[in-house]
Amino acid sequence: MIKSLMREAKLAFEARSGLTPGLFVWFAVAALATVTAFAFFCVAGYAWLAREFGDVFGGLIAAGFFLVIALLALLIAVSVRRRTKQRAMLERAANARGGSWLLDPKILATALQAGRSLGWQRLVPIVLLGFLAAQWAREYRRQDKEDTD
Repeated sequence: MIKSLMREAKLAFEARSGLTPGLFVWFAVAALATVTAFAFFCVAGYAWLAREFGDVFGGLIAAGFFLVIALLALLIAVSVRRRTKQRAMLERAANARGGSWLLDPKILATALQAGRSLGWQRLVPIVLLGFLAAQWAREYRRQDKEDTD
C-alpha cells in the first residue's frame, strides 16, 4: 500500500513539474559540455590575441575582459541585493498593516475543529495563553526595535 502511495505521489510530482532523474542527468551533461566549450573558446581567444598582440598583451587583454565581466556581475549582484532588501521591507510593512491573522478563514476553521475535538473548556485556556504569549513577543520585538533605533 505504501509503495503504491509513493508511486502515485511520484507520478503526480512528475506530471506537475516534468522533472525526472534522467532529466537531471541530461542537464548535467549539457552543463559539462557548456563549460568545456567555454574553456576551448577561452583558449582559442587567447591564442588569437597572442598572435595579434603578443603573448603578454594577449594574456592581459583576456584577463581584462574577464575582470570587466566579474565587475559587472558584482555590480548587478549588489543592485539585486539592494532591491531584494527594499522589497522585503515593503512587504513586511504591508503585512504589518494587513488584516488580523485571527480573521483568516483557515485559522477559524482550525480553531472550530480543535474546539470540537478537544472541548471548549480545555481549548479556551490554551488559546488565551497562546494569545498572551504572542502579544508579549510582539511587545518585546517592538521594544527591541526601538532600542536599536
